[in-house]
Amino acid sequence: MADHSNSQDNITLIPKQARKYFEANRNVLVVEDDKTMGQMVAEILDDIGFNVTTAVNGRIAFEKLEQHPADFIVLDILLPEMDGFEVYSKLQANPDTRHIPVLIVTAWADERHIEKASQLGIRHFLPKPFTEDELLYEIFSLLRDSSHQESS
Repeated sequence: MADHSNSQDNITLIPKQARKYFEANRNVLVVEDDKTMGQMVAEILDDIGFNVTTAVNGRIAFEKLEQHPADFIVLDILLPEMDGFEVYSKLQANPDTRHIPVLIVTAWADERHIEKASQLGIRHFLPKPFTEDELLYEIFSLLRDSSHQESS
């Protein structure tokens, strides 16, 4: 992970209009079983100052959520034990986690999986591969949308 000593300096990387969402949503859980992809996402988010917790499957994700509540979750679909859709459904079924915004990231960005995500109520879906800018744009869109829902 990146050295946190320069995290404050990196806030300049965040567009000004997105900073209020960043500052209010510092804690992220990244659920990704691919070690390289998980590390890449965690480092990108850590570099700009998010507090990142990682999990390699859904079971561990729920254990981590009990220890470290998350302001939002970056969730892969293809996971061992339970897929990302099952994790999302379980999050939605629990009053303690239902409010947590979720960004789905997946190589399974075909019509069938996008439709399933939509049916489950998932509105933020990022196909792999993606760039750092695409990831950050989707995260700030997720946080903006969830902040608007809370205020309405």
